[in-house]
Amino acid sequence: MEREELQAQIDELMRQYGAGEIDGETYQRRMMELTSSARE
Repeated sequence: MEREELQAQIDELMRQYGAGEIDGETYQRRMMELTSSARE
Protein backbone atom coordinates (compact mmCIF):
# COMPACT_ATOMS: atom_id res chain seq x y z
CA MET A 1 0.00 0.00 0.00
CA GLU A 2 1.29 3.45 -0.85
CA ARG A 3 2.01 5.78 2.02
CA GLU A 4 -0.42 8.40 0.68
CA GLU A 5 -3.18 5.81 0.39
CA LEU A 6 -2.55 4.61 3.93
CA GLN A 7 -2.61 8.18 5.27
CA ALA A 8 -5.88 8.88 3.45
CA GLN A 9 -7.49 5.77 4.94
CA ILE A 10 -6.28 6.68 8.44
CA ASP A 11 -7.58 10.24 8.04
CA GLU A 12 -10.98 8.91 6.96
CA LEU A 13 -11.03 6.47 9.88
CA MET A 14 -10.26 9.28 12.34
CA ARG A 15 -12.96 11.45 10.73
CA GLN A 16 -15.55 8.66 11.08
CA TYR A 17 -14.62 8.13 14.73
CA GLY A 18 -14.66 11.86 15.45
CA ALA A 19 -18.09 12.19 13.84
CA GLY A 20 -19.44 9.30 15.91
CA GLU A 21 -20.06 7.12 12.86
CA ILE A 22 -18.04 4.24 14.34
CA ASP A 23 -17.34 3.23 17.93
CA GLY A 24 -13.98 2.92 19.66
CA GLU A 25 -13.77 -0.82 19.22
CA THR A 26 -14.37 -0.59 15.47
CA TYR A 27 -11.87 2.27 15.22
CA GLN A 28 -9.20 0.29 17.04
CA ARG A 29 -9.77 -2.88 14.99
CA ARG A 30 -9.66 -1.05 11.66
CA MET A 31 -6.58 0.92 12.67
CA MET A 32 -4.81 -2.33 13.57
CA GLU A 33 -5.80 -3.80 10.19
CA LEU A 34 -4.47 -0.75 8.36
CA THR A 35 -1.17 -0.61 10.20
CA SER A 36 -0.55 -4.34 9.86
CA SER A 37 -1.35 -4.28 6.14
CA ALA A 38 1.08 -1.40 5.66
CA ARG A 39 3.95 -3.47 7.08
CA GLU A 40 3.49 -6.25 4.53
